[in-house]
Amino acid sequence: MQTPYTSNLVVITGGPGSGKSTLINHLHERGFDTGPDIARPLITQQRERGGNAVPNQDDDAYSGLMLRRSIRAWQDAMECHPRTVFCDGALPDILAHRRLAKLSDEPGLIRAIKTYLYRKVVFVLPPWSEIYRTDEIRTQNFAQSVRSYVQICRAYIECGHELVEIRKGPVEQRAAQVLSRVKL
Repeated sequence: MQTPYTSNLVVITGGPGSGKSTLINHLHERGFDTGPDIARPLITQQRERGGNAVPNQDDDAYSGLMLRRSIRAWQDAMECHPRTVFCDGALPDILAHRRLAKLSDEPGLIRAIKTYLYRKVVFVLPPWSEIYRTDEIRTQNFAQSVRSYVQICRAYIECGHELVEIRKGPVEQRAAQVLSRVKL
């Protein structure tokens, strides 16, 4: 789908409940630049407003809002260039969500994926049943999280990224794996 170029934006992705936010927050606490989680605040905002642009209600509207906010997050992160910014997911995550929801590939999303590029190497956190928890926002069961992980991996590979799976373990070890590969 695209030929990613080396950029300052490093993606950390994976299915729900795999420890992405914990890892991103840990990197932030260590002084690294990080991009925000887009999904959780969006779902919270929609619920507070009585909106239905949330997963499993209006997946198309949810994807549209995710796309706009993800582009804005990309633009904000690029302002940090040349410093490395660790991003909590990226545009291919939206493609994976649309496919899980059995929606067609939206042309605007495909154009955005080709336009707003991230570093070729993407770090993916595998499903981890021992840490998986549901809450008011993360309502998927573990099996659904695994399906999300598989679809996310497919989307990133299709978009031309190289996936590096981060081994399960304490957040410090997971951060060390990422930082070693990024050479920071």
